[in-house]
Amino acid sequence: DGVVERESVEKAGRTMLAEADRLDRLISDLLVLSRLETADLPLDIVPVDLAALVRAAGDAWAARCTADGPRLRIQLPDAPLMVQTDPGRIRQVIDGLCENALRVVPAGAPLTLAARAGEDAAVIEVRDGGPGLTDDDLRVAFERGALNQRYRGIRTVGSGLGLALAARLVGRLGGRIGAGHAPEGGAMFTVELPYPTRTPS
Repeated sequence: DGVVERESVEKAGRTMLAEADRLDRLISDLLVLSRLETADLPLDIVPVDLAALVRAAGDAWAARCTADGPRLRIQLPDAPLMVQTDPGRIRQVIDGLCENALRVVPAGAPLTLAARAGEDAAVIEVRDGGPGLTDDDLRVAFERGALNQRYRGIRTVGSGLGLALAARLVGRLGGRIGAGHAPEGGAMFTVELPYPTRTPS
């Protein structure tokens, strides 16, 4: 009715939408964590080429890495990287790690998605050139809410559930997840998924 200026209405609308999205993610994360804790989360285990999965994730995240955002890099092996896993859940983990990185990585700094063959497992890496984590942070990185409490008011933080959720998902899929220091200068998260067991002929 013209009582509030249009710019104020648009700003309020953007804020409300962002908060609704944040609450939706929080509720979704809580539901998934709850189902993981009760072993009630369905999994769709199929043969998956992790190189193709990471490439697809990179294509999707390229749209978020605009000129005023981080520089996205994709590092992939020449050959397929086959594992038996749930591609939707692994993509959920990758997306969560990328979302965390985009909150803190400054414009022009690198965000790297990589897949490679390890000795006994296929490896996915999400590395960034952001502020990184201390050694003490790394020890509690996957504890629910630990980093959220440490950095609230200092950095942009999420719900505090994302890394705990990623750790539970990867563990449920028989893999391992770790946190460390990236060669790009920020944080590095590594997901290892075992190769399929060969059936004796």
